[in-house]
Amino acid sequence: MKRLLPYILLIHWLYGCQKEAVEVDYEKPYNVILIAGQSNTYSGVGLDSKFDHSHEQIKQLGRFGSDNLRVIKAQEPLQHHSKAKGKVGFAMTFAKLLFDHLKDGSDILIIPCGHGGTGFTDRKWNKGDELYQDAIARVKLVLHEYKNSELKAILWHQGERDIGNGSYQVHLDDFIQNFRQDIGQENVPFILGGMVPFWVEQEEARQKIQEIISETPERLGNVGYVDPEYPFLIEKTNNFHDEVHFDAKGQRELGRRYFNQFKAITGK
Repeated sequence: MKRLLPYILLIHWLYGCQKEAVEVDYEKPYNVILIAGQSNTYSGVGLDSKFDHSHEQIKQLGRFGSDNLRVIKAQEPLQHHSKAKGKVGFAMTFAKLLFDHLKDGSDILIIPCGHGGTGFTDRKWNKGDELYQDAIARVKLVLHEYKNSELKAILWHQGERDIGNGSYQVHLDDFIQNFRQDIGQENVPFILGGMVPFWVEQEEARQKIQEIISETPERLGNVGYVDPEYPFLIEKTNNFHDEVHFDAKGQRELGRRYFNQFKAITGK
Protein backbone atom coordinates (compact mmCIF):
# COMPACT_ATOMS: atom_id res chain seq x y z
CA MET A 1 0.00 0.00 0.00
CA LYS A 2 2.89 2.37 0.76
CA ARG A 3 4.19 1.95 -2.79
CA LEU A 4 0.74 2.71 -4.22
CA LEU A 5 0.07 5.80 -2.10
CA PRO A 6 2.23 8.26 -4.11
CA TYR A 7 0.57 7.09 -7.33
CA ILE A 8 -2.93 7.46 -5.86
CA LEU A 9 -2.10 10.95 -4.61
CA LEU A 10 -0.72 11.87 -8.04
CA ILE A 11 -3.92 10.74 -9.76
CA HIS A 12 -6.01 12.79 -7.35
CA TRP A 13 -3.77 15.81 -7.89
CA LEU A 14 -4.02 15.50 -11.66
CA TYR A 15 -7.78 15.23 -11.56
CA GLY A 16 -7.95 18.23 -9.25
CA CYS A 17 -5.83 20.34 -11.61
CA GLN A 18 -7.82 19.14 -14.58
CA LYS A 19 -11.07 20.50 -13.19
CA GLU A 20 -9.60 23.99 -13.17
CA ALA A 21 -7.50 23.82 -16.34
CA VAL A 22 -9.44 21.84 -18.93
CA GLU A 23 -12.80 22.53 -20.51
CA VAL A 24 -13.98 18.96 -20.92
CA ASP A 25 -16.19 17.87 -23.80
CA TYR A 26 -17.17 14.40 -22.63
CA GLU A 27 -18.48 13.49 -26.06
CA LYS A 28 -15.15 14.23 -27.77
CA PRO A 29 -13.35 10.98 -28.63
CA TYR A 30 -9.63 10.93 -29.33
CA ASN A 31 -7.29 8.40 -30.87
CA VAL A 32 -4.54 8.57 -28.26
CA ILE A 33 -0.79 8.03 -28.68
CA LEU A 34 1.62 7.90 -25.74
CA ILE A 35 5.23 8.92 -26.45
CA ALA A 36 7.71 7.96 -23.73
CA GLY A 37 11.41 7.35 -23.14
CA GLN A 38 14.55 9.44 -23.47
CA SER A 39 15.63 12.46 -25.51
CA ASN A 40 15.40 10.69 -28.86
CA THR A 41 11.65 11.15 -28.54
CA TYR A 42 12.12 14.87 -29.26
CA SER A 43 15.77 15.91 -29.90
CA GLY A 44 16.01 16.03 -33.69
CA VAL A 45 17.88 19.19 -34.66
CA GLY A 46 16.54 20.89 -37.77
CA LEU A 47 12.90 21.84 -37.22
CA ASP A 48 11.50 22.90 -40.59
CA SER A 49 8.00 24.36 -40.94
CA LYS A 50 7.78 22.85 -44.43
CA PHE A 51 7.79 19.35 -42.94
CA ASP A 52 7.04 19.85 -39.25
CA HIS A 53 3.87 21.93 -39.46
CA SER A 54 0.88 21.40 -37.21
CA HIS A 55 -2.35 19.68 -38.22
CA GLU A 56 -5.84 20.91 -37.35
CA GLN A 57 -6.91 17.53 -36.00
CA ILE A 58 -3.76 16.57 -34.11
CA LYS A 59 -3.62 17.72 -30.48
CA GLN A 60 -1.38 17.15 -27.48
CA LEU A 61 -1.90 17.01 -23.73
CA GLY A 62 0.00 20.06 -22.50
CA ARG A 63 2.56 20.07 -19.70
CA PHE A 64 4.05 23.53 -19.23
CA GLY A 65 2.48 26.31 -17.16
CA SER A 66 -1.17 27.02 -17.88
CA ASP A 67 -1.12 24.39 -20.65
CA ASN A 68 -0.69 21.58 -18.12
CA LEU A 69 -3.33 18.87 -18.62
CA ARG A 70 -5.12 20.91 -21.27
CA VAL A 71 -5.79 19.56 -24.73
CA ILE A 72 -3.94 22.00 -26.99
CA LYS A 73 -2.63 22.14 -30.54
CA ALA A 74 0.20 19.72 -31.23
CA GLN A 75 3.03 21.91 -32.42
CA GLU A 76 6.73 21.11 -32.56
CA PRO A 77 8.49 21.00 -30.23
CA LEU A 78 5.91 19.03 -28.27
CA GLN A 79 5.58 19.50 -24.52
CA HIS A 80 7.66 16.62 -23.21
CA HIS A 81 9.25 16.85 -19.75
CA SER A 82 12.33 18.43 -21.34
CA LYS A 83 12.04 21.58 -23.44
CA ALA A 84 13.66 21.27 -26.88
CA LYS A 85 13.64 24.56 -28.79
CA GLY A 86 14.05 24.11 -32.54
CA LYS A 87 13.94 20.32 -32.34
CA VAL A 88 11.47 17.64 -33.41
CA GLY A 89 10.61 14.06 -32.60
CA PHE A 90 8.93 11.22 -34.47
CA ALA A 91 5.46 11.70 -32.95
CA MET A 92 4.04 14.25 -35.40
CA THR A 93 5.01 12.23 -38.47
CA PHE A 94 3.44 9.14 -36.92
CA ALA A 95 0.30 11.04 -35.89
CA LYS A 96 -0.29 12.51 -39.36
CA LEU A 97 0.07 9.09 -40.97
CA LEU A 98 -2.22 7.54 -38.36
CA PHE A 99 -4.89 10.20 -38.89
CA ASP A 100 -4.90 9.61 -42.65
CA HIS A 101 -4.93 5.85 -42.07
CA LEU A 102 -7.80 5.60 -39.59
CA LYS A 103 -10.22 7.81 -41.52
CA ASP A 104 -12.70 7.86 -38.62
CA GLY A 105 -12.80 11.63 -38.24
CA SER A 106 -11.54 11.59 -34.65
CA ASP A 107 -8.71 13.87 -33.62
CA ILE A 108 -5.35 12.40 -32.67
CA LEU A 109 -4.21 13.22 -29.13
CA ILE A 110 -0.50 12.87 -28.37
CA ILE A 111 0.58 12.48 -24.74
CA PRO A 112 4.28 13.55 -24.69
CA CYS A 113 6.26 12.00 -21.81
CA GLY A 114 9.86 11.94 -23.04
CA HIS A 115 12.61 12.93 -20.60
CA GLY A 116 16.30 13.19 -21.48
CA GLY A 117 18.85 10.95 -19.78
CA THR A 118 16.42 8.66 -17.97
CA GLY A 119 16.11 4.93 -17.59
CA PHE A 120 15.62 2.04 -15.21
CA THR A 121 18.88 2.13 -13.27
CA ASP A 122 18.26 5.73 -12.21
CA ARG A 123 14.78 4.74 -10.99
CA LYS A 124 12.74 6.83 -13.40
CA TRP A 125 10.80 4.30 -15.51
CA ASN A 126 10.28 1.30 -13.22
CA LYS A 127 6.79 0.63 -11.89
CA GLY A 128 6.11 3.26 -9.22
CA ASP A 129 8.87 5.64 -10.35
CA GLU A 130 8.18 9.31 -11.04
CA LEU A 131 8.09 9.23 -14.85
CA TYR A 132 6.23 5.93 -14.91
CA GLN A 133 3.56 7.37 -12.62
CA ASP A 134 3.27 10.56 -14.64
CA ALA A 135 2.70 8.67 -17.89
CA ILE A 136 0.17 6.31 -16.30
CA ALA A 137 -1.72 9.20 -14.73
CA ARG A 138 -1.92 11.18 -17.96
CA VAL A 139 -3.18 8.23 -19.97
CA LYS A 140 -5.79 7.42 -17.33
CA LEU A 141 -6.86 11.04 -17.12
CA VAL A 142 -7.52 11.26 -20.86
CA LEU A 143 -9.33 7.92 -21.04
CA HIS A 144 -11.37 8.80 -17.96
CA GLU A 145 -12.51 12.24 -19.11
CA TYR A 146 -12.93 11.46 -22.81
CA LYS A 147 -14.77 8.21 -22.36
CA ASN A 148 -14.99 7.20 -26.01
CA SER A 149 -11.28 7.72 -26.59
CA GLU A 150 -8.94 4.84 -27.35
CA LEU A 151 -5.24 4.38 -26.68
CA LYS A 152 -3.96 3.33 -30.10
CA ALA A 153 -0.27 2.83 -29.35
CA ILE A 154 2.62 3.37 -26.97
CA LEU A 155 5.74 4.58 -28.79
CA TRP A 156 8.90 4.07 -26.72
CA HIS A 157 12.48 5.15 -27.43
CA GLN A 158 15.00 4.52 -24.68
CA GLY A 159 18.17 2.61 -23.87
CA GLU A 160 21.11 5.02 -23.87
CA ARG A 161 20.87 5.69 -20.13
CA ASP A 162 20.96 1.97 -19.34
CA ILE A 163 24.14 1.04 -21.19
CA GLY A 164 25.89 -1.48 -18.95
CA ASN A 165 22.70 -2.46 -17.12
CA GLY A 166 22.98 -6.22 -16.83
CA SER A 167 19.30 -6.51 -15.96
CA TYR A 168 18.03 -4.37 -18.83
CA GLN A 169 15.98 -7.10 -20.47
CA VAL A 170 14.15 -7.85 -17.23
CA HIS A 171 13.58 -4.14 -16.56
CA LEU A 172 12.30 -3.49 -20.08
CA ASP A 173 9.97 -6.48 -20.21
CA ASP A 174 8.62 -5.72 -16.73
CA PHE A 175 8.02 -2.11 -17.76
CA ILE A 176 5.98 -3.09 -20.82
CA GLN A 177 3.90 -5.68 -18.99
CA ASN A 178 3.37 -3.55 -15.88
CA PHE A 179 2.44 -0.48 -17.89
CA ARG A 180 -0.13 -2.36 -19.94
CA GLN A 181 -1.63 -3.89 -16.81
CA ASP A 182 -1.78 -0.59 -14.93
CA ILE A 183 -3.75 1.13 -17.70
CA GLY A 184 -5.92 -1.94 -18.24
CA GLN A 185 -4.81 -2.37 -21.87
CA GLU A 186 -2.78 -5.56 -21.97
CA ASN A 187 -2.84 -5.84 -25.77
CA VAL A 188 -2.21 -2.22 -26.74
CA PRO A 189 0.48 -2.02 -29.46
CA PHE A 190 3.85 -1.20 -27.92
CA ILE A 191 6.54 -0.11 -30.37
CA LEU A 192 10.23 0.38 -29.52
CA GLY A 193 12.79 2.25 -31.58
CA GLY A 194 16.43 1.35 -32.02
CA MET A 195 19.20 3.72 -30.95
CA VAL A 196 21.43 5.62 -33.40
CA PRO A 197 23.45 2.94 -35.27
CA PHE A 198 26.62 5.06 -35.57
CA TRP A 199 26.66 5.59 -31.81
CA VAL A 200 25.75 1.98 -31.02
CA GLU A 201 28.49 0.41 -33.13
CA GLN A 202 31.25 2.13 -31.14
CA GLU A 203 30.85 0.01 -27.99
CA GLU A 204 29.92 -3.61 -27.35
CA ALA A 205 27.84 -2.64 -24.30
CA ARG A 206 25.70 -0.40 -26.52
CA GLN A 207 25.28 -3.20 -29.04
CA LYS A 208 24.05 -5.50 -26.27
CA ILE A 209 21.29 -3.08 -25.26
CA GLN A 210 20.33 -2.58 -28.91
CA GLU A 211 20.06 -6.35 -29.31
CA ILE A 212 17.78 -6.63 -26.29
CA ILE A 213 15.55 -3.86 -27.64
CA SER A 214 15.39 -5.38 -31.13
CA GLU A 215 14.46 -8.83 -29.82
CA THR A 216 11.59 -7.61 -27.62
CA PRO A 217 8.91 -8.65 -30.18
CA GLU A 218 10.20 -12.23 -29.84
CA ARG A 219 9.56 -12.14 -26.09
CA LEU A 220 6.26 -10.23 -25.85
CA GLY A 221 3.08 -10.05 -27.91
CA ASN A 222 1.79 -7.04 -29.84
CA VAL A 223 5.23 -5.47 -29.75
CA GLY A 224 7.06 -3.94 -32.71
CA TYR A 225 10.65 -2.87 -33.28
CA VAL A 226 11.67 0.10 -35.40
CA ASP A 227 14.98 -0.81 -37.03
CA PRO A 228 17.08 2.30 -37.76
CA GLU A 229 19.09 0.26 -40.28
CA TYR A 230 16.22 -1.10 -42.38
CA PRO A 231 15.10 -0.54 -45.11
CA PHE A 232 18.07 1.85 -45.14
CA LEU A 233 20.52 3.18 -42.58
CA ILE A 234 19.39 6.36 -40.82
CA GLU A 235 22.42 8.60 -40.54
CA LYS A 236 23.44 12.26 -40.64
CA THR A 237 25.68 14.28 -42.91
CA ASN A 238 28.09 14.45 -39.96
CA ASN A 239 27.51 11.47 -37.70
CA PHE A 240 30.04 12.78 -35.18
CA HIS A 241 27.88 15.83 -34.44
CA ASP A 242 25.60 15.05 -31.48
CA GLU A 243 26.24 11.41 -32.27
CA VAL A 244 23.74 9.98 -29.77
CA HIS A 245 20.74 11.74 -31.34
CA PHE A 246 18.86 11.41 -34.61
CA ASP A 247 18.46 14.70 -36.47
CA ALA A 248 15.11 16.04 -37.68
CA LYS A 249 15.29 14.15 -40.97
CA GLY A 250 16.04 10.95 -39.09
CA GLN A 251 13.18 11.59 -36.68
CA ARG A 252 10.72 11.95 -39.55
CA GLU A 253 11.93 8.65 -40.98
CA LEU A 254 11.55 7.04 -37.54
CA GLY A 255 7.95 8.27 -37.49
CA ARG A 256 7.27 6.51 -40.78
CA ARG A 257 8.85 3.30 -39.49
CA TYR A 258 6.91 3.45 -36.23
CA PHE A 259 3.75 3.74 -38.32
CA ASN A 260 4.72 0.76 -40.48
CA GLN A 261 5.22 -1.29 -37.32
CA PHE A 262 1.83 -0.15 -36.06
CA LYS A 263 0.21 -1.43 -39.25
CA ALA A 264 2.11 -4.70 -39.01
CA ILE A 265 0.91 -5.27 -35.43
CA THR A 266 -2.70 -4.30 -36.00
CA GLY A 267 -3.00 -5.89 -39.43
CA LYS A 268 -4.85 -2.84 -40.67
